Amino acid sequence: MKETKTQPSVGAKFTSHSLNMNDRKKASVTGVSKMDGASETELALTTCMGRLIITGTGLKIVKFDEGDGNLTFSGNIDSIKYAQTKLPLLKRIFK
Repeated sequence: MKETKTQPSVGAKFTSHSLNMNDRKKASVTGVSKMDGASETELALTTCMGRLIITGTGLKIVKFDEGDGNLTFSGNIDSIKYAQTKLPLLKRIFK
């Protein structure tokens, strides 16, 4: 018999989200469903509460567990911003 694995939809597997930062040098985030991009100056991720953009210098991912949705990173954190998702073009035109 063949097993079929189904993937939950993005954002559906986590219902809570938290962010804990220590001295603007180290932080941990829960409820992360996907890493969208990472560099030394920016981390972009999708959480169950929306897209999160973290900027700074020397940013480095210490640990990311996609199954648990936990992310730990370090570096000099300058800003943490939640980005709103844009509506599709046709919905913006025809309000």
